[in-house]
Amino acid sequence: MNVFRNPFLLVVLLCSLFLVKCTCDDDTTGDPDTTSLVETISKEWKISTLTVNGDAVSDTEDFVLELNQSGDAPTTFTVTTGGVAYNFAGATSGSWSLDNNDAPTQATFAGKTVDFTASASQLTISYDETAADGKPEPAVRFVLVPKI
Repeated sequence: MNVFRNPFLLVVLLCSLFLVKCTCDDDTTGDPDTTSLVETISKEWKISTLTVNGDAVSDTEDFVLELNQSGDAPTTFTVTTGGVAYNFAGATSGSWSLDNNDAPTQATFAGKTVDFTASASQLTISYDETAADGKPEPAVRFVLVPKI
């Protein structure tokens, strides 16, 4: 009996080959070489732009944010303000955390919570600075890029 003369056997053969091909290419274990967002952003950052109420702040080249982690967990940070008057952390070092380690919208630095977005190439940190009596609260926005 020739398998090509029996359509049922031909269909079974083709389906079997398709299933074998699909199961061989299916990787449900994930890529062990992928790193978490926390691991990806745990490095030194510098200011790309700093704005207060939409106005650019100059002389920011000496500002450095260093984020540290242990595995997938944020641990400590250090801020070197370099003369910049604004510091989203309110401190120069301490612990940091994210509201969601995979897709954060907020970060907490030494107890101070700020709006936060992150990727491997950019951090954006926004918050309202405490205002002087009778003055409106200035909106501060840091855009940070990796320090090379």
